[in-house]
Amino acid sequence: MRIRAGSQAKTGMAEEKETKGIDYQTWEFTGREYLEIAGISLGIAAAVNLLCYRAWWACIAVVPVGIVCFHTYRKNRIQRRKEELYDSFRDLIAWMHTALRSGYSMENAVLEAAGQLEQSLGKENILVQELRRMRHKMMISVPVEQLFQDLAVRSRIDDIATFASVLVIAKRTGGNVCEIFQNTWDIFCTRIDTMREIRAGVSSRRFEQNIMSVVPFGILGYVQLSFPEFLSVMYGNVIGVFFMSGCLAVYLAAWVLGKKILDIEF
Repeated sequence: MRIRAGSQAKTGMAEEKETKGIDYQTWEFTGREYLEIAGISLGIAAAVNLLCYRAWWACIAVVPVGIVCFHTYRKNRIQRRKEELYDSFRDLIAWMHTALRSGYSMENAVLEAAGQLEQSLGKENILVQELRRMRHKMMISVPVEQLFQDLAVRSRIDDIATFASVLVIAKRTGGNVCEIFQNTWDIFCTRIDTMREIRAGVSSRRFEQNIMSVVPFGILGYVQLSFPEFLSVMYGNVIGVFFMSGCLAVYLAAWVLGKKILDIEF
């Protein structure tokens, strides 16, 4: 009975998630991800303790390091999922435009585009999953423009919100939908291509920042291995603790500033 109740509860949660859709501002961690973050946090905390303090009380550094790793991992996963959704959205508009020119209605154009996207991008693509959910909703007579408005609210991507607004206006006014989609697709192509170029340029800078973030610890480790007596005076005394803490504070401030400069938000 307990096993059956537990399975029913999991099924109910899955159905509720399918009904509400994905919240693109959150990320649900798996057990494996928790273990990975814990291992990375322990490794970083051990390295900081070994290179900067060499004291048992410095083991408490694993707590703030774990919080930072948890937050950074969550932010990166959310950003990657939104990038996948954003990059796939241009293909959706292109297929919808082609279907509308072929005489499909708006609803059937969405279904046709969903099938084409599933063939080209695969079932695991995040937008394909969204379109599969839209198809189920359309079967119970939910308006297609309402579904795209819901996606815009959950994703908080301005271009998707703009597309949803254009869709609402096109449905209400009954204008030339094909021409509206052609103009919208042209604008989206320009914006998405520009965003891809920016991300490509920033990715190399992020790689450089990651390398530079490791360099100070590498230099410190090299000095400790090559000239251990040179830094021995920095351990086991109050002055050394304050000096190393100040260096770490400056390092963390530079790391946070670099992250903020290279962040690209939709």
